[in-house]
Amino acid sequence: MITDVHKGRTIKVTKGREPGTLRVTVNGIPVACSRISSDQQAALEDAKNTIDFIDRDPVVDGDRWNACWYAPGTYELCPEGHPVALAGKCRHSYCVTREERGLSDG
Repeated sequence: MITDVHKGRTIKVTKGREPGTLRVTVNGIPVACSRISSDQQAALEDAKNTIDFIDRDPVVDGDRWNACWYAPGTYELCPEGHPVALAGKCRHSYCVTREERGLSDG
């Protein structure tokens, strides 16, 4: 098992259930449950590279990445649990459809 913190996110790489697979979690959320590799360090570097890639752009409101990938304090969750820019509006297709149909939670 390898655990590291990269830009505020805790990354954990463990062996998967199936031989030759790895389980990768970011902030406790599984993100790559069946990576075929026995190189835990390479899986850790892949997760770090993904975080670096995501951090190049601001939080996209509800339709791109799971919240665990974003830096702490850079997003909030809409009522449906999608990551949204601070003071932003969720544009996830599910939330947009609910709003168009007048099915808000408020």
